[in-house]
Amino acid sequence: LSRGLGDVYKRQELYRAIAALTETQQRRLTLYYFRGLAYKRIAEMEGCSVSAVGGSICAAMENIKKILK
Repeated sequence: LSRGLGDVYKRQELYRAIAALTETQQRRLTLYYFRGLAYKRIAEMEGCSVSAVGGSICAAMENIKKILK
């Protein structure tokens, strides 16, 4: 039971960290990690470069790491 509650807490903390990201970071992170889209596809959808998508996702992950410390 306590392990299950720990998992719920970790998930809630992750959602809190994602909510603290910019809208662009949230959207791109969601499209990449949760919807499984490639950087190229996200870039096409958003009308930006592949490197812009990669930079946003990298920045989002760094921000999440800082928040979860």
